[in-house]
Parts: sequence; C-alpha cells; structure tokens
Amino acid sequence: MKCPPKGTRAWRMFVAACWLSLVPALSAGVGAFAAAGEAPADRPAWRAPGPTPPEVVAEKMKARKVAWPTAEQLGRIEASAPQRAPAAPRRPRSVLVWGHLWTHQPNPFAAKALEILGEKTGAFQTTVSDDPGLLLPGPLAQFDALVMNNIHEREPFLPEDVNRLAPQQQAAARRLDEAVKRSILQFVREGKGIVGIHAAIAALQKWPQYGRMMGGYYGGHIHQEVVIKLDDPAHPLNACLGGRPWRIRDEIYIPREPYRREAVHVLLSLDLSQMPDPGKRPDRDYPISWVRRYGRGRVFYTTLGHDVATYWNPLFLRHLLAGVQFAIGDLKGTTASATE
Repeated sequence: MKCPPKGTRAWRMFVAACWLSLVPALSAGVGAFAAAGEAPADRPAWRAPGPTPPEVVAEKMKARKVAWPTAEQLGRIEASAPQRAPAAPRRPRSVLVWGHLWTHQPNPFAAKALEILGEKTGAFQTTVSDDPGLLLPGPLAQFDALVMNNIHEREPFLPEDVNRLAPQQQAAARRLDEAVKRSILQFVREGKGIVGIHAAIAALQKWPQYGRMMGGYYGGHIHQEVVIKLDDPAHPLNACLGGRPWRIRDEIYIPREPYRREAVHVLLSLDLSQMPDPGKRPDRDYPISWVRRYGRGRVFYTTLGHDVATYWNPLFLRHLLAGVQFAIGDLKGTTASATE
C-alpha cells in the first residue's frame, strides 16, 4: 500500500489505521469478529473503529434536525473572523476538531468556524473528524491541540449500540474506549493542548480524570443575554476585548465540581453588577472562560458556543482563536489562579 504524503489528512488516517492494527489489546478483539456474519442475528454487526461514513452523518443530522451552516452563514463567519492571529505560529500547526456533528446544532458551526479561523489567519491546519482511531497515541501525536467540539454524549468513544453488541464485541469496544481515554490524558499531560467548546464539559461525566483535566463538569445552564466581565483584562486571551464588558446572547453553562476557582485561571465571568444573579451557585461564581495547566500541557475552556449566531460574533471568534493558540503553545499566558 502506498503511503499518502506526510502531513495530509489522508496520511493521518493512514497512520491511525496502522496504529490501531498495532495495539495488542485491540487487534485481537477486532480480528476475532471482523466478519459481519459472526454477530448473532439479533445483534448489530461489529464495525471496526473509523470515521462515520458521510451518508450516515447526513442521516443522523437530518434525524436530529442539525443543519450545516448555509452559504450566507458561512459568509458571515468568514467576514467576522480576524485577518491575523494574535501570535505567529512557531511552526506549522495542526489541530484535531473531534466530535459527532449530529449531537448538537452548534457542532457543524464550530467545526466550520475553526476551519475558517485556521485557514484565514494561517494559525493552524484543521482536521475535523469523529474517528476514535485518531485519538490513539500514534495519530494524536501528529496534532498540536485537540478541540472537543461540543461533545455532548456521556460515552462518545463507544458505539451507540454498544450494549446490544455480543459480549466479545463489547469487550473490544471498551478496550478501545479505555485506550482513547488514556491517550488523551497522556497527550495533554506530556505537553500538548486541549480546548473545550461549550458542551465539552457535559460529556464524559463518568470519567473523573477528564473533569479534573478540563476543570469542571456541566451542572446546569441559563439561556439569555448576559453581561461578561474580564476577570483578567491583561491576559493575552482577553486582549481582543479591549478591556470592556461584553454583551452576548448564548446558553451559559453553570459548572459543578470538580470546578473550583482556585484550580483554574478564570478569564471571563458573568458581571453581576450589570445583570441579575441567575441564582444557580451560592458563591455567585459564574465563569465563562478559563485556562489551566494539566501536567506540561494547556487547557482552554469556554462555555460560549451554543447559539449559532455566536459563530459570527467577532469578539467570540477572536477569543476562541486566542484560546486555540494558547492550547497549541504559540500564545503565552498565565494559568495561575487568583489565590496563587
């Protein structure tokens, strides 16, 4: 088999396939029932890990009433995206935007916005995929940052029908799930970056290491126009806001444990001097965006990104771009909490 040119999307998919075949814990399980005929008649056939076929994505998006951005909406995103990135990339950068596009309306908008931000500014190349194979150590190492694109599912790395699979198939699927989770933690801990957009902290709530890495889990929400204040006006990720409060209508997540302000560096939060307290937290702490360290790696999370109009809000796009560049390592900024 001829190897595709290095650095291309086809090459990354090729590496992913090669890596999966070399994982001993998985290859035995996958090989044992690769043939569809081995599944009992009342159970779905095993499908080896890979990206969801485009026609299946289209069917699922239609069923969930999730739409791609229209040409007019893409034009708005393109026009609102900045011409330049806040930091010059030290070398060519690659970002993996991972998630199932059909689970939440903003997902295809976030994916397209990140593609536009990377291409327009030259800050990074974007690969959009839901292939769990790309999250294994070999393929994932080719990326500088991983974006968790509105990951909404409790177990996004498992097949939707995992509980209907035959026991041997379930075991192989769960081995892959465990390998992916170990790989993501290692990826960030050893010096790469991870970005969470909006529903990224609604996912994986039975995986406590993920919540600790990201800085919190979803604990409720409000959906309204809000006023956002700059907790750290001098931080490079907030430079695009010009030191001024920011009004936006969006769905705002209220984080729960393991979120603690002392464990993250809060960049933005609700300005309760200019809007009513939502009454969701006794401590009146409603963060919007934060950064933190995880091992030698970098974490950026923003609750913004639910409403599709957010993706042509110029301030949001600039803040998101800065967050991705922070996760990559090109834009420096403190991660010290207010108590440090």
